Amino acid sequence: MSQFTTLVLKDTAGTDVNFLNSRIDYASGVATWLGVGSTFDGKTKVTFSMTLPSAKTTRARIKVKVAIPIMDPLDATKKVDEIVFNGEYVLPKNSINTSRQLLQAYVISLFGTSVLDRAVFAFEGVY
Repeated sequence: MSQFTTLVLKDTAGTDVNFLNSRIDYASGVATWLGVGSTFDGKTKVTFSMTLPSAKTTRARIKVKVAIPIMDPLDATKKVDEIVFNGEYVLPKNSINTSRQLLQAYVISLFGTSVLDRAVFAFEGVY
């Protein structure tokens, strides 16, 4: 297991943003990092969980979530919604590193495509 420490992500300007470790919920297996914010509800949240293969399944599942709060324009302490990304890797235990590296490369590359950019910024589908 990697050390539960500060998570550093890039923002839109390419600047490092530190997310401080908040907690690990051992019952659910979810680790949480929080960004800066003037209130608890105003902090961006990143979560990570991993389920390893077991007798019931031959696959590992890695789930990540990023949630950016949308605050009320008149009351900056009141969260009215959030923008969310949910991602999941499903990795068979007999997969090889080369295949997992290929998947990771495709996922990273996908985020720079015009198809995804147009969907996120203009709500345009591919159809």
